[in-house]
Amino acid sequence: MKLSIEVIDCSFGVPASNVAIELWQQTDTNWLELAVGRTGSDGRLTECLYEPLTNGNYQIDIFLDDYYAHLGSVPLYLRAIVQFRIIDPTADLHLPVFVTPNSFHIYRGG
Repeated sequence: MKLSIEVIDCSFGVPASNVAIELWQQTDTNWLELAVGRTGSDGRLTECLYEPLTNGNYQIDIFLDDYYAHLGSVPLYLRAIVQFRIIDPTADLHLPVFVTPNSFHIYRGG
């Protein structure tokens, strides 16, 4: 399975570059950090976060505070934290994330 994440800054209409993203997997007792990455100039992760992903519960943390601070803005949300489930580890998963200083929206892309 391939996981791809793309962050788009809707407040400026551009890909959000240099945004830190962490990937976590839920275990029986806690959350295990699997990988850390940053978006490139196209808003996509410049490197693979982690492979292979198996069935289970996962979380991505998208760090918005540092991104917007660099642009001279103070966002309402410090991080966008999204928990999701993988039930078919053979299907690729693309997660586009639309952000502004005061909102975020994520969906399963194609």
